[in-house]
Amino acid sequence: MGKEPYNIRKGMEVENTKNTYFSRQIICVLNQFAVIIYLGFIAYNGHYIESNYLVHFLSLSLLFFDAAYISYKNVKCNKVLNHFSLLLLLLGWQFLLYLFDFRPISKAVSMLLLPVCFYQSAYFIQTFLFQSSAYRGQKALLAFLKISCVTAIICFFFSDRAFFTAYQLQFFISTLALAVVGIIQRKRIVFVLKSQRKRLLFPLTLVVIPFVIYLSVFHREAEYMASMGSYIPVMLAFVCIHSIVFQYHPQQVQFLTLSGGYIVALVFVGLVGLVGMAYLFQIPLMAILMSVYIVVLLAQVYNILLYVRICRQPTNYNNPTDRQHFYAYSLEQIKREENLKKDFSNYLHDNILQNLLSIKNMLCKAEQPEIRRLLLDTLTELNASIRFQMQTYHPNLVKSLTLKENIQNLLDSMEENHSANICLDCDKDVFLVEPYNVLIYRMIKELVTNALKHSSATTIDVLLMQEDGRITLKVTDNGIGFKPFTYKSGSHQGLASIGEQVSLLDGTMNIQPATGGGTAVVISMPMNGGDSYENFVGR
Repeated sequence: MGKEPYNIRKGMEVENTKNTYFSRQIICVLNQFAVIIYLGFIAYNGHYIESNYLVHFLSLSLLFFDAAYISYKNVKCNKVLNHFSLLLLLLGWQFLLYLFDFRPISKAVSMLLLPVCFYQSAYFIQTFLFQSSAYRGQKALLAFLKISCVTAIICFFFSDRAFFTAYQLQFFISTLALAVVGIIQRKRIVFVLKSQRKRLLFPLTLVVIPFVIYLSVFHREAEYMASMGSYIPVMLAFVCIHSIVFQYHPQQVQFLTLSGGYIVALVFVGLVGLVGMAYLFQIPLMAILMSVYIVVLLAQVYNILLYVRICRQPTNYNNPTDRQHFYAYSLEQIKREENLKKDFSNYLHDNILQNLLSIKNMLCKAEQPEIRRLLLDTLTELNASIRFQMQTYHPNLVKSLTLKENIQNLLDSMEENHSANICLDCDKDVFLVEPYNVLIYRMIKELVTNALKHSSATTIDVLLMQEDGRITLKVTDNGIGFKPFTYKSGSHQGLASIGEQVSLLDGTMNIQPATGGGTAVVISMPMNGGDSYENFVGR
């Protein structure tokens, strides 16, 4: 059977995304409902939130509410954001169960969640920091994290002493492993911190200062300080990540018409009013907090119902606004598709069609052994060409390999079908944030392909460096060289496309004679880390 048409396949992908998004919203609603039931069960058994645990409860409530907010915003169902949302739910339940461990089962579940939460937090932080790409020391780090977590869970079923000993070992070993990886990959970490420094100042102000005030006021009260040390790093980390992820304000249908600042101000005023009313009329604090949870639950249900309605209601093209937006979007899509069709048509004519015609001409002589071998070689070459072109249109970087290993695999595959020797000079810890990793991968492929096709080179050298936030790529061959040209003139489409991309990224591209003969293409561009997470969470 043939492959499904593109529009059907694309429709299935959109439908799967809708189903995944809807499922995530249902999970958040069920979680909110479970929290309300648990709080009601606590109140029914005569347990209430004391004043010394108010800040603890408000902090864990923020984790629950932010998990729901991230799930709501994550329309594209990005896996990293899904992981972040579920991690916040896990942390919220661990804190909640620990705060009200009046039953053996809640205490046991709270303890069991400790190693799981620590493992998931460490795993997510390294994934987010390195943007799901491989790096040196990753396999050893993940092995340490996983083994220490499983060991602590197993020890839980033996005794409390064995469990806490294993958990302390997990904390020590995992922290040490993270520190070692941080030292090895310090350049990347420093780059991320510098590029995101403006977004990290806000969490420092929002989290550190209030906690410092709290500690200075209640540092002599032991009941107010209990377990506060575990809340500070969790709140600081999640606010930092939230600030980086949502600095771009992605375009989507807004269910709320007010901006985020106004909504936060209104919520704060409402909470102050509720607390004041509770104080004046002697309303239990638990009742006020449960009311807030119920309001949030109703808002989540409202968003789900509105989402279902939007999905069922098609765009009205008789509406001038919808028609205008659709026209602009369609025009841009048509331009992109026409360029892609033109490029793909040239590939089919110059490669696939010529090989198919050769096969057709040889079929009448297929009985001869040499013709059979020629047919097999032609089909093998055709298969390799199709796979090569697929990588050109959509490079599939293997996430379990580092950037250098991915590039080396690319060059090795290109070297197999040619007599030229291709050498890569690249630091093993070189890193490029998104989308520069894919762009440089494409550029290397295009430049090496040009050298193999047109230069008659026997040696091709590829140099890739990234120092102080600047990328340098140099591809040199010892071929026949060619006349200088302006890559904006329209000839040499591959080089022209690279030149335009480099120019848009505020970089430079120079083509010059190589020392000893041949050609050298030198590309230099700044690596802007400030926008890298927009590509990472938006893909």
